[in-house]
Amino acid sequence: MKTILSILVVLSVVGCASTSSLQRPDSYYAGKYQAESEGSTDLFGTGELLSDADIERILSYKLTLPKLNRVAILKLSEDSYWRYYSNDFTELSDSITTNFVQALVASPKIYDASFLPSMLVPEKRTVPYLREAAARYQADLLLVYRSSCNSYQKYRFLAANETKAYCNVEAALLDVRKGIVPFTSVATNSYLLVKNTDDTNFNETKKKAELEAIAVSLGEVADALVLFLAGMD
Repeated sequence: MKTILSILVVLSVVGCASTSSLQRPDSYYAGKYQAESEGSTDLFGTGELLSDADIERILSYKLTLPKLNRVAILKLSEDSYWRYYSNDFTELSDSITTNFVQALVASPKIYDASFLPSMLVPEKRTVPYLREAAARYQADLLLVYRSSCNSYQKYRFLAANETKAYCNVEAALLDVRKGIVPFTSVATNSYLLVKNTDDTNFNETKKKAELEAIAVSLGEVADALVLFLAGMD
């Protein structure tokens, strides 16, 4: 399989920003009500709207995870046709996915990270339906993410054959047992790329730059999640 560097002629990765959830300090829970003491109590109640008591119970709840977890992954944004445009794009897309999963299973608290089977993905992608789908997959956690990109050619320092992609990855972690979202992360990266002689057209160059920026952002999200889980002892 070709490596990413052999597929692309890279100028540079420029600029990045990421923001992720922090652990609550233990002092936050001092004197707080713990819903877990009530066993199977539903944190979110049974009505359509949360009562004040429901909200208090949710905010006061301290999430604990099993020592080992299966993480189901669901991409909410759609794949473009570029994935199947050529063998290079297929390899690049597969490489991004593989690296993302490998970064997640580097956590000693994750024994398996795999994509939620498409046949289980509900039409209504709301928390209750997603939670049920993940439970059927026997996943302890559900990691949902989506990516978005913008590419620019008209930029002060860009030549005619250069493109700059800005890509954003948003992710949220759902605890399947309780429906709590303990972790979120947003990572943004830009990627500067020059058109390769092997590129059929400039649109192909633009898409490659976007995929590279997404790859970097996904890596940052995975690293942030691994660090977050390490703090949940």
